Amino acid sequence: MLRRSLLMFIALITIIAPPLPAQDQVEELEKIIKTRQAELDNIQSELDQKKSNLQLLKSQEKEQVTRLYGIEEQLGLSNRLITKIRLQIDDMNRSLIDMEEQLSYNSIELERRQQILLDRLVWIYKRSRFSPLLTSFSAGDLLQAARRFYLFTLLNKYDRDMILDINSLSEQIEKDRVDLLVKKKEVASLQRQKERQGEEIKAARGELRLLLRETKSRKELEQKNIEQLSENQSRINDILETLIENRKILDTRAAEAFLNLKGKLIWPVAGSVIRQFGKIKDKKYNTIITNPGIDIKADAGSAVHAASSGSVAYISWLRGYGSFVILDHGGGYYSLYARLDEIFVEAEQFVAAGDNIATVSEFGAFGEPALHFELRYGREQLDPIPWLR
Repeated sequence: MLRRSLLMFIALITIIAPPLPAQDQVEELEKIIKTRQAELDNIQSELDQKKSNLQLLKSQEKEQVTRLYGIEEQLGLSNRLITKIRLQIDDMNRSLIDMEEQLSYNSIELERRQQILLDRLVWIYKRSRFSPLLTSFSAGDLLQAARRFYLFTLLNKYDRDMILDINSLSEQIEKDRVDLLVKKKEVASLQRQKERQGEEIKAARGELRLLLRETKSRKELEQKNIEQLSENQSRINDILETLIENRKILDTRAAEAFLNLKGKLIWPVAGSVIRQFGKIKDKKYNTIITNPGIDIKADAGSAVHAASSGSVAYISWLRGYGSFVILDHGGGYYSLYARLDEIFVEAEQFVAAGDNIATVSEFGAFGEPALHFELRYGREQLDPIPWLR
């Protein structure tokens, strides 16, 4: 009877607890958060430097065009920063949910183990008149005595381990509570930073609009933008060259797959083409320019869509381009989206065809809101029109 009670109790106390939340997913999320925080700090540092440069320009009363470019670059950095902050807040909120689940799990598990230990103490109290040694000697034979003594030894070890587990779990719960509080404060701080950045973006847009109205020669500004677009082609080529070198091996199957999409790509924005690909004459200013892509007239704030699925290869700002995003479609094919305002993606993120990746800036390169769109096969510039459906 005693042996049966012991076996039943061991079976009861060794019931397997429910599984822990997926630890690898939690660790991966924390790794993303840590990496993005470093990116946030870098962008904030660069933004602070740009603000200092702008203040210097104001004090020296430099030409308006230079100031315009400075404010535009600051605006691009601010938008990238607020995108990072928004993504960071989303991931940290997911991390908070994981931490709360872990805390809840540990609290339930602590109660379960405390109850088991309590039941064990009650069981010992009721049988306090029996010692392991006397109970073993009262067995019918030597084998049964050895078994009884072994079972009591197991229970004794389990009691010690259970107490250690309870103490360890209690400490972990306290740590989880502290970590949870710290994480909540970090989220609140990021939220305040996001709000401050939003106010700075509004102020920068207002200053840019005012400067545009005050600029004596709009022709000078627009001519500068046209020149910068041409001059920075070499910079875009260098960026693409680096991206191709980093890929090392081009996937020929991916290249064939993208080639089969010719005539089927999604229009990146709804609007009419105001400047075609290649050498064109600007009737307004009677100049010949080489356009490496097409310019699509669109309302400021219009959604910019990925022409095809791919990964975000590069995000930056250049004169003539403004804020821009490059998508890598595999096989050496790339698409470029420029003159952007808000950007909703980050480097290395995968996007599906048609995903909203940005919005059109109100400060277009040619005096009106428009998306500049390019398609490349390596360094080769492709006319996007035959590729779009």
